[in-house]
Amino acid sequence: MATATVYRRLSGTHPELVEHAWVVTDQEGECELLLPDGRGLLQVTDGPPGTRADARTGATTRDEDGVRGLGTRPVVRRGGAGGVRLGLQLHPLALARLGVTGAVDTWLPLTDVLPAGVVAAARTALLAGDATAAARALEDGLAVRAAAVPVDDEVDRLAEALALADERRGLVTVTDLARALEVTVSDVHRWSVRHLGAPPAAYLAAVRFTGFVREAVGPGPVAPADVVAALRWYARAGQAPREVERFTGLTPVELHRLEERVVALTGEPPAVAAG
Repeated sequence: MATATVYRRLSGTHPELVEHAWVVTDQEGECELLLPDGRGLLQVTDGPPGTRADARTGATTRDEDGVRGLGTRPVVRRGGAGGVRLGLQLHPLALARLGVTGAVDTWLPLTDVLPAGVVAAARTALLAGDATAAARALEDGLAVRAAAVPVDDEVDRLAEALALADERRGLVTVTDLARALEVTVSDVHRWSVRHLGAPPAAYLAAVRFTGFVREAVGPGPVAPADVVAALRWYARAGQAPREVERFTGLTPVELHRLEERVVALTGEPPAVAAG
């Protein structure tokens, strides 16, 4: 009998850059939904490559080594059977601290943020079965690069705002964030666009959607079927459109389109009409 996907979470050592690390061994080529949690991701892979499909557009790419900035879109990932992935969940402002911009929902080569030798050392450790050492090599490499980037006080102030947004599960306004920091809404917007690569509203929407899904399915890898079930349950609750967007980060129409796209990408059964 085939072994199911194994997920293991690892502690991070540089929280201003990496929130945590994880390693996944996929024995069945299973499908999962990657949530748009407002974080970046760095990953090293080995074995048959999987695929990543934008759950809103259906655009599909190979799931390979790389680093991605702020994630704002749900992604359906289908693994290559027998593949191993080591991932670092990045702090929302990690790439800003590394001097990298323009990577919102975009994958860049690992060598854009790390020397090739560091990547090679991490891969060697991963293939030897020591995911902890591999993650440490990557984190330390990021820390060395960050130390060479000039400190920007705006990044630290924006980090305070994002931490508050996370604490409130995104259920705040940009005005609330500005008030908490005793700055203007324009300040928060300018910092977010400059250092995060997206307006603060995009970050809040991503955090809201991820919070909504996590409340329904819990931690760890997210099965598309569980997300579809949560979306259908919420649609049946009949919340007012304004409340739907405030709570989930998406409008009712966007939620319905997302459900349809995930169903189309994963082969989940379609919704059954009531009556």
